[in-house]
Amino acid sequence: MESERLRQLKQQKQLILDHLDWINQEIDRESIATMPSKSPRSNRLAEAIPEDREVASSLEIESSPSSKVASDLYQELGPDAKNAAAETRRGCLIISAVAFTALAALGAWVIYYY
Repeated sequence: MESERLRQLKQQKQLILDHLDWINQEIDRESIATMPSKSPRSNRLAEAIPEDREVASSLEIESSPSSKVASDLYQELGPDAKNAAAETRRGCLIISAVAFTALAALGAWVIYYY
C-alpha cells in the first residue's frame, strides 16, 4: 500500500518529466527554425563552380591530364597558390642570406677597428 506522500512524489515526478519533454520539443523546434541554410564549413570547390555551369562527367575528368584539371582549379579558387611553397622558401633564403651578410660585415668591422 502506497502512502499519500509517495503517490504525490510520483505524480510530481511525472509532471516534471512531461515538462522536460515539452522543453526538449521546443528546443528542437527553435533550433530547426534558426539553422543556417548552408553549413559553415561548405566546400570551397562547390562554391567556386557556379550552379549553371555544366560539370564534366567522371569519364572526361579521368581522361584529361591532371595538370589541366589542377590549373583549372587554381584559376577558379583564387590567387596563384601553385608556387606558394617555392616562393616562400626562396624568400626565406634571401632574407637569411642578407641577415648573415650583415652579421658578417658587422663582425669584420668590429675585428678591423677594435
